[in-house]
Amino acid sequence: MNRAILLYSGGIDSTYLLHELLAKTVGSGSRQRKNPVDEVACLSFNYGQPHLDKELGAAKRITDGLGVEHLFEKLDFPFLRQDMVGGDPVGPNRNMIFISVAGAIAKFRGSNMIFIGCTQSDYGVFPDCRPSFLRSADETLMGAVGVSLISPLVGMKKSDIVADGRKKHGIDWAETWSCYSGDDEPCGECLACQERNNALGD
Repeated sequence: MNRAILLYSGGIDSTYLLHELLAKTVGSGSRQRKNPVDEVACLSFNYGQPHLDKELGAAKRITDGLGVEHLFEKLDFPFLRQDMVGGDPVGPNRNMIFISVAGAIAKFRGSNMIFIGCTQSDYGVFPDCRPSFLRSADETLMGAVGVSLISPLVGMKKSDIVADGRKKHGIDWAETWSCYSGDDEPCGECLACQERNNALGD
């Protein structure tokens, strides 16, 4: 069996990827084929992010609604706790930390794949979302624990993900959360809000 762990934030990209992993087939047209993933579990992190309650609350509601196993891990690293709205949204080596922890969990659980929802829209700002980094991380994971890191959205823009998610899976994007603030309503000003609003056409 191919058992996968999805790094899941409850945002647009990882929610789209979750629906893709749950679908019976992947691809479209002549490239459509049986989904190679037999079982998926989501993994979310509490690393002291300001938007913790909103982010993980949305993530849990979505996985509960889909009946997907959802794992939560707490990371107590002060350098990951920062102002992501008015400050720098780039957490130092954040994705590498998430991927490393996920690799250990995958090995322990007998999962052989980790999926991450990095997209083309992330390249400019986040170094640990770029193809060169992801290839290196995959090689490192394979060498350390025999687990593959798969990033199938690296060639997609967030606007394409939104459109495809609506058409293919009927995703209600209002259920997802992207804002870096911890307020009751999205701030509309942080990088995540700007990207989300552009993708949704708001």
